Amino acid sequence: MVKIELESLKRFCKDALVQEGMQVEYAQIVAEVLSETDAYGTYSHGTKNLYNYIKKARAGGLDLHGKPEIIAEGPAFAVYDANKTMGMISSYIAMQKAVEKAKVSGIALVGVKNSCHFGAAGYYANMAAKEGMIGLCMSNVDPNMTAPGARGMLLGNNPIAYAAPSSTVPSVFLDIALSNAASLKVVQARKDGRQIPDNWIVDKDGLPTTDPSRYPEEGAMQPMAAHKGYSLSIMVDLLTGILTGGATSMSGDIVSWCFEMEKPNNVCHTFIAVNPVLFNGKDSISDDVENMAGILRNAPRAKGADRIFTPGEIEWNHYQTAVEEGLTIPEDVAAPLKDLAQDLGIVFPIMEQGGN
Repeated sequence: MVKIELESLKRFCKDALVQEGMQVEYAQIVAEVLSETDAYGTYSHGTKNLYNYIKKARAGGLDLHGKPEIIAEGPAFAVYDANKTMGMISSYIAMQKAVEKAKVSGIALVGVKNSCHFGAAGYYANMAAKEGMIGLCMSNVDPNMTAPGARGMLLGNNPIAYAAPSSTVPSVFLDIALSNAASLKVVQARKDGRQIPDNWIVDKDGLPTTDPSRYPEEGAMQPMAAHKGYSLSIMVDLLTGILTGGATSMSGDIVSWCFEMEKPNNVCHTFIAVNPVLFNGKDSISDDVENMAGILRNAPRAKGADRIFTPGEIEWNHYQTAVEEGLTIPEDVAAPLKDLAQDLGIVFPIMEQGGN
């Protein structure tokens, strides 16, 4: 394990992107999103992917100089063309726009098309929560998931997230993919030579398997809760690709961001901000959300259970530790960052190196 100060990690990521040619403002956004995601403990979608994003840009599948532009807009909505830029940039800008519009309209939806992998959806939902709003976001992705009764990759495991402001923790929030596990976890298990639970993927015949060694060449992710995850994934495509006039997971126009580096990812995202003040006339919903969370945390516990967590509480505990004591990251996260540092000739600022 490697320990690093959170702010030092942000500076490292920003400096790497600036050296690669990205403008400082955008590099700061990407560094913030990826590092904060690590601080939540969601390592699969944080800084470990930075080197691959840069490699994708070098291969032509991503434009580090691209700028999102508005192509449609109204009082409570907007649509951006991401122009192949890094997904964190268009997503951050889009949620900012949704929050800005919701302050006046009460609710706003902002869509993005022609984008790339945006990291962890929960970060953007929490952007709205920090402004006292309820935030929702979602993205379609390349086809990597099967449907009940089918075989092969038919649609994306399209992630969704929500967040609402609270008191004892900054927000109640959830960030999930609609498969039983994130595809990057299967890829990591393959790299590590580990078996996986039999409800993560199916093999080439559409049957559950514990062997990730042929994924993604063969097989597909299994949808969360069978028909429920499958149907919710279609909802995400309706509210992202269909709504923005962009690509859908089923259209054939979205390719893997990390396995086809030279091709644009072409994913679409949607960000929704809801301003409770205009709905209920209260100054804030934080106390109401806290009361709800308190009822859940103090509910009768199952035999042997130590406590009940509300959604996002574990992530915020992890975040607080990262801020106060430094961020401890696994070696599979640190390794590509060290490789990137060596590639660019810059220093990776480790606080300390520990054993397993």
